[in-house]
Amino acid sequence: MDLTKARDYITNRLVNELSEDLFYHGAHHTFAVVKAAGQLAYSEGISKRDYNLLLTAAYYHDSGFLFQYKSNEPFAAQLAIETLPNFGYSTKDIEAVNNIILATQSHIMPNSLLEEIMCDADHDYIGTQDYHKIAQTLRDELATTGVIYEDIEWLEVQHTYLTTKHQYFTQTAKKNRVPQKEQIIQELLNKIQREKMI
Repeated sequence: MDLTKARDYITNRLVNELSEDLFYHGAHHTFAVVKAAGQLAYSEGISKRDYNLLLTAAYYHDSGFLFQYKSNEPFAAQLAIETLPNFGYSTKDIEAVNNIILATQSHIMPNSLLEEIMCDADHDYIGTQDYHKIAQTLRDELATTGVIYEDIEWLEVQHTYLTTKHQYFTQTAKKNRVPQKEQIIQELLNKIQREKMI
């Protein structure tokens, strides 16, 4: 399993082939997720082999955007199946990587610590002070696909997602990210109330 070669292959494709309209899901997002995954992995105390599998999945997890926008995760998993054997990954390794990638689908619950770390890393920004800035890049990206929200709609979409659909899974993320997330939820609620009063 040569993580370095796998990383170099997929990051080269992401940097050079992803659409410039991916203001949120661009290569910069992948690099941020990899960093968060590495930090969570250290805090959660996983093994070296699991670390390599996790980071491989983190590098590949949004590569499906090379092929299509919606439901892109299976395309990322397929790309891993096709290319990771070239970098010394076994069938068992690739299956694990695929499970981690597919766990990032919005309707899937993670079934292992590695999948939990991946999901938390993918949404690490939600519990940080950069939330509003990064969320705006998602709004801008969605607009390029024809999904356009008025200000009040966007506030409500965010509030609903954070309160009913998103959750952190690892103990590390719960400790380090939930307090800021709760503050953001309150900020969104306050903005919604002010908008409705205008």
